[in-house]
Amino acid sequence: MRAKPRGLDRRYAEQFCDASIVEAYRARPPYPAGLDVLFIELAGGADAHILDLGCGTGELARRLAPRVRAMTAVDQSANMIAQARGLPGGDAPNTTWVVGRVEDVPLSGPFSSALAGQSFHWFDWAVLVRRLSDWLPTRRLILAERREDPSPWSEALAGLFRRFSTNKDFEPFDLVDELTARRYLTVEGRMSQRPEPFMQSIDDYVTSIHSQNGFSRQRMPAADARAFDAAVRAEVTPCARDGMLTVPVVARVVWGRVSV
Repeated sequence: MRAKPRGLDRRYAEQFCDASIVEAYRARPPYPAGLDVLFIELAGGADAHILDLGCGTGELARRLAPRVRAMTAVDQSANMIAQARGLPGGDAPNTTWVVGRVEDVPLSGPFSSALAGQSFHWFDWAVLVRRLSDWLPTRRLILAERREDPSPWSEALAGLFRRFSTNKDFEPFDLVDELTARRYLTVEGRMSQRPEPFMQSIDDYVTSIHSQNGFSRQRMPAADARAFDAAVRAEVTPCARDGMLTVPVVARVVWGRVSV
């Protein structure tokens, strides 16, 4: 079995428990609302009981809960779950919030499907696919991700990321390729959206970066965080209009069956 890509081990995943990252989540671009219909259809329709893996502040769980029978949302970070409960939709009666690692948290199931929004790469795949095989009679796994498409400032920021990130082990990877190569996932379908413009203030754009692994303000030296923020602002400000950036955001959804 080939090694997992560098920079994805547990000590980096634990950064998402940091209060600074949780607070910065508010500045992340949302998943396009048009994907909700697809998520519900793939999950099993109105009678679905969805298991949200690594739910974060519950963006997808809170959006989808009113349209399904039940939602169980799990995250290792108590800070994330607390934030999710207090946001709009976080008090839905059909939503169960669970603090714990999906690899070992007690869950009974069954669930009609599992959904992972930009989180599955952090898990212990060998352990989790065995648990999903027990929990999911359909074995249906839905993987969603969003990323920033190339923009005029991308190249400059890539250099800043390499210089300032606290995750010096990171290497590029494609999650679906990694899972299929290990035969943990049989892909049944894919959908990629064209870039959608997301309007965001420069301040929020800088904050959104601090919601990512390697940029927790709690783990960056204070001087580095200030220098990084100033450098990012210098690169993006010429591209802004009235203090607002147009950020091209791309979403991808891949679904299939887990296997052990």
